[in-house]
Parts: sequence; structure tokens; C-alpha cells
Amino acid sequence: MKIGVTSENKLKVDAVRCAYASIGLPCELVGYTANSGVGEQPINEQALGGARNRITDLKKRVDGLDRIVSIESGIFEEDGQWVDRAVVVIFNAKTGEEYVDYSDRVVFPKEYVERARDIGFDKMTVGKVMEKEGYVSDNKDPHKSISGKSRQEYIEETLGKRVRQVEMN
Repeated sequence: MKIGVTSENKLKVDAVRCAYASIGLPCELVGYTANSGVGEQPINEQALGGARNRITDLKKRVDGLDRIVSIESGIFEEDGQWVDRAVVVIFNAKTGEEYVDYSDRVVFPKEYVERARDIGFDKMTVGKVMEKEGYVSDNKDPHKSISGKSRQEYIEETLGKRVRQVEMN
């Protein structure tokens, strides 16, 4: 099976590799740059839109893939709080079927979301604001400082669950 990941980000590529290895499915996996068409900090359904945009971009440029996996993190307003979630989309290039899942949530304090919004979500992430303010130690993985669990663990859990559902049915 040939799988394209819509990012060259090592965290995302490794998460996809681990998810498929966990079910013993041999695959050739390649990470590609792909345009999300959304700002630096996707909000609400922009995250799903960004993941889908990356799939569309990759489909136009790369032939012969069996699956395309796209991961786009975003912040979502839920129950009066701002939470970060990763959107995971697995696209079956042979059938056109799409499988969507969301990672568990991590609450981001409102004050940092508002500061990032004031700067502009098109160019600033909440993670960067939190790191600058000393609230988290790594803007690429604020999850680790906030919850004790890394962003990669959240993504791997979600991908692992979804890959088992998609590939073992």
C-alpha cells in the first residue's frame, strides 16, 4: 500500500507510520508538502477544511497513492472554552471514501487565544503566544506543558484508532 502524508513534518509522518505499523500493514509512506489554504491558526471547522484542502492539493500532484492521510490541528470553541484538537482525515484514493476523526482536546486559556486573535490567526498561533508568555515551553507542543501528554501522543492515539477501523474492516 502506498500512503501519502500531506506534510513533511516528522511528527505527523512518524505518527502515520506508527499507526500503520501497529496493525502490521506493510506500506510505502512518503510525506509531501501540501497547501492547507488556511491561516497559521485554524479555528473551528477551518481545521477540517485545511486537512481536506491538503488532500485535494496532493491528489492533483501525486498519482498512484492508495491512501492520503492529512492532519491539521486547530482550536475549537466548545462549551465556553477554547480547546486544541487535531483533525485526522484518511482518504481512500481508490474508492473516494473519507474517514474523519478528532483527537482528544486540550484546553487553551482564553487570554492567550485572545492575544493570538489580536495579532491575527493568519500569522500567529496560540502556541507561539503561550510560549512567548512563558506558559508553555514549546509552541509546537504546548500539550506536553499543559496536560503532560505530547501532541504526538494525541495524534498517534487518534490515528491508531481510525487506521484500525478503516483498514481492518
